[in-house]
Amino acid sequence: MHIDMVVVGPTASGKTLWAFDWAVRHGAEIISADSRQIYREMDIGTAKPSADLRKEVTHHLLDILHPGEPYSAGQFVRDARLAIRDIRSRGRKVVLVGGTGLYIKALLFGLLDLGPEDARAREAFVREMDCMATEALYEDLVRKDPDRADKVSSRDRYRILRALWLIHSSGMPASRLYAAQAQGKAGMSHGDIVGLSPVREILYERINDRVDEMFANGWVEEVRDLQKKGYGRNAPGFRSLGYKEILDYLSGMRDFPETVVLIKQKTRQFAKRQMTWFRNMAPLNWMDGTGETL
Repeated sequence: MHIDMVVVGPTASGKTLWAFDWAVRHGAEIISADSRQIYREMDIGTAKPSADLRKEVTHHLLDILHPGEPYSAGQFVRDARLAIRDIRSRGRKVVLVGGTGLYIKALLFGLLDLGPEDARAREAFVREMDCMATEALYEDLVRKDPDRADKVSSRDRYRILRALWLIHSSGMPASRLYAAQAQGKAGMSHGDIVGLSPVREILYERINDRVDEMFANGWVEEVRDLQKKGYGRNAPGFRSLGYKEILDYLSGMRDFPETVVLIKQKTRQFAKRQMTWFRNMAPLNWMDGTGETL
């Protein structure tokens, strides 16, 4: 199996339209590598491709779960491989596009397959860890797997929790699992990897404009509707950028202007982390937001 084009970049960099234009010109279908757009009923805050775009070009791995269901990189790899096989069976090309670096790296360069994840056990683990400070979690990792701890920042809560979960679920040190992965990669054949990287000032302006547009389009109402349907703040879908801030606003923890400013700030910070991830992931053909080579 082969992926013809890979498009990555930070949020609001223009990935969706870039991939759409490429797909139209080359007779391709699009696979989304976005850990938030997988959720149904979360359209505004996750900036999903419009209905018109999806009508003209088939998109895969959008709206596949309800907001209460967890998802993982391993599940993404399995689902993406099935989608690629389906697209290829119809003689179409494949475009992979998204901003979730872990998903893209796992698909292109391999991921240790530990089998289907026990969703209930994972949720119970997350609930137990939520009450622990990052410093305490890191100390726990140092005790259980010092080799992995050496490779993880003591402030990187996400990677600390990931390592502790691997230890908890497999009974083996995470460092040993990652070493086994490196020795037996099962990646994916692919063509060019294009990275969209607008000038920082332009990107930040796009982010601010997008957040304003999301609110104008009814983002708060979207969150209210999800609450009415019974999704609590610990629902996996609510880990999406901005949703917990809106939940805080709805609960009276901060006012609306403060919420807007905070979401813009966190989105800019997230975009910066995405750029760091992609620059360290693999050699990319970097382009600015207009498609001109940097």
